[in-house]
Amino acid sequence: MALCGIIMFGFYIIAVIGVIFFPVAIPFNWPNNLSRQETLYNLTRTNLSPLYFLDFTNHPLRMTWLIRDFGLNAMLTIPFGFGFGYYRRPGWLKLVFSALLTGLTLEGVQQIIILVTGTLYRTVDINDVILNALGVIIGFAIFLIIKSAFNKLKKNKSYQTVEKQD
Repeated sequence: MALCGIIMFGFYIIAVIGVIFFPVAIPFNWPNNLSRQETLYNLTRTNLSPLYFLDFTNHPLRMTWLIRDFGLNAMLTIPFGFGFGYYRRPGWLKLVFSALLTGLTLEGVQQIIILVTGTLYRTVDINDVILNALGVIIGFAIFLIIKSAFNKLKKNKSYQTVEKQD
């Protein structure tokens, strides 16, 4: 059973890598397109202001996109939080640190790809880090709820079995 879980988690990680990092657009003139000016421009496109949404809230269609983006960013890492709970028993502080590290890693690799290729194929956003971390925490909470329900069910079933034998 543990091997099956590891294989499924491996497929999940591969899917996350595929969704977040690919396709990578490499310009025909690469690496000649890399310049200090282009690098600085790409760095200025990085949103480091938490809960700043680039005025998306003024337009109804953009608000729908914003809600969808938030939901998908959180949902992306829920399985990671569930798997984290299955394989580790962290305290809440370690969980929050690991959740933030997950989001920082995903966004950090995107930023590195942007800087190496010189193209702005994705946006790097601190809000994505926060939402990825939230997804990990939600996934861990779901794991705890399911584990608790399973333990109660197991306990009740063994109690009924003992009761029937008397």
